[in-house]
Amino acid sequence: MSTLPHPDELTDEQSETLEKAAFLVISARKEAQAMLRRSGLEWDEGPFGSRCRQCPCREYEGEGGRCERGSCRHSAAQHAT
Repeated sequence: MSTLPHPDELTDEQSETLEKAAFLVISARKEAQAMLRRSGLEWDEGPFGSRCRQCPCREYEGEGGRCERGSCRHSAAQHAT
């Protein structure tokens, strides 16, 4: 498995693409978690968590490019791994 370059090494276009891809990953995780809940399965953090790599935020919140939790506000990419 390869790793992405440091965010400072990405072009603007690459950064934008990374953020869009990360948001897709987060959205898919939320959809999978909702599917499990509907079937009666529940985990505290779930197997599809989106913990922030920069702060203690346990799950991405919102529908945009930045987590809407007031204590977080980090990018989707910081949550998608």
